[in-house]
Amino acid sequence: MKVAFPPFRVPHFASSLLAAAVLSACTTTGRDPTTLDGSAWMMSAMGAQTLAADAALPTLRFSGDRFSASDGCNRFVGTWYGSGEVLRIGRDLAASRRVCSDAVLAGAEAYSRSLARATAWRIADGTLVLLDRRGAALATFVRQPAGLVDKVWRVTGYADASRAIVGVRPGSLITAEFDTDGRVRGFGGCSPYAGPWMLADKRLAVGPLQSANVACTSTADLQGQQEAFLSSIGSAVTMRRDGDRLELRDASGAVVATAAAIPRTAPVSSRD
Repeated sequence: MKVAFPPFRVPHFASSLLAAAVLSACTTTGRDPTTLDGSAWMMSAMGAQTLAADAALPTLRFSGDRFSASDGCNRFVGTWYGSGEVLRIGRDLAASRRVCSDAVLAGAEAYSRSLARATAWRIADGTLVLLDRRGAALATFVRQPAGLVDKVWRVTGYADASRAIVGVRPGSLITAEFDTDGRVRGFGGCSPYAGPWMLADKRLAVGPLQSANVACTSTADLQGQQEAFLSSIGSAVTMRRDGDRLELRDASGAVVATAAAIPRTAPVSSRD
């Protein structure tokens, strides 16, 4: 089944963020706001509540005068303003529109409210804290890891023959694990696979990949899925990691695979 991503729009839960954008910004002395520029963060706590390690952690990334974020359900982008310790987030907000469970949506709305209420920030010991006007902590973040090698990745989508992203077939498992010795290995949905990989000067190279000579015992569809996945990951030349989510793109900039990090509880070359 093909996964379609509708055009960006401002969702209902983001209206409070837009309202926050019209607040007048004051100037105060303090640290240089460009400290945030170019930084990427993963949420570790919402107020006094620590997030579960296996949760879909919200993220926040600053680049120039733009920010991008994921709330655990949808991704959104907009503008941010900082002067000294003053912070405003939410102007020109646009968001994706995915269907998520009520529990996930509740967390997403809580995150958007935290961003809307943020008026100040501080960084201490590598931790970013967003503060409300009273100085209370709204959300706490740790820096996002940038590499591939510290996680086992469960593939959530791959490019089919038409180069459209399709979801992994229900009940099947596709994984990837990149090690520091330049080898990638995993389970392709039908059998284990392995091959070389390299990341140099932000250029990614994967493969050639070889799969075990094992016939699928369930359906021929899994064999076709594995072949399409191995072809798509082999065409990747760039990567983008957003917290525990990963995108691989080809030379044209098209997404060829998406994945999410999973706990390292079992070998990646076997079914779950």
